[in-house]
Parts: sequence; structure tokens; C-alpha cells
Amino acid sequence: MTRGLLVLITFISAIFLPWQFTALLALVSSIFIPLLPLAIGILADTLYYVPNASSVIIFTFYGAIATGIALLVRSRLKTSIIIG
Repeated sequence: MTRGLLVLITFISAIFLPWQFTALLALVSSIFIPLLPLAIGILADTLYYVPNASSVIIFTFYGAIATGIALLVRSRLKTSIIIG
């Protein structure tokens, strides 16, 4: 329930709040859902696309980097837990 609420708040913040807060929420929630920064980056590029301004999809690029880091950290944490 709280993970779904965190995802919903992150998507809503991409529309109403500054990008710094949205990026922070996406990074925090990437602990639970690693593909969320990529989804937020695609949403932000779709929402704020301006024709003829730039062909660089910067939010998606940063989202892909954050997703890669989240997947790497998550895989390392899952395999390195010591049960004793």
C-alpha cells in the first residue's frame, strides 16, 4: 500500500512540484521500485517537450542512469545479506 502511494505521489509531483523534489522522490522510491526513475523521466520528457528546442531527452537519460544504479545497488544488497 505504501509503495503504491509513494509511486502515485512521485507521478503527481512530476506535474505539480519542482523537478528537484520529483528527482528526490524518484531516487527514494527506486529502493523499492527500481524502474520508477526511468518511468518518471519518460513522463517528464513527454510533459515538458518543446518542439524545435532540443532533441535531447535529458530526463529519460537521467532516469535510465538512476535506474541502472538502483538495479546495481539492489542486486548487491540482496546477495550480500548475511543471515546468522
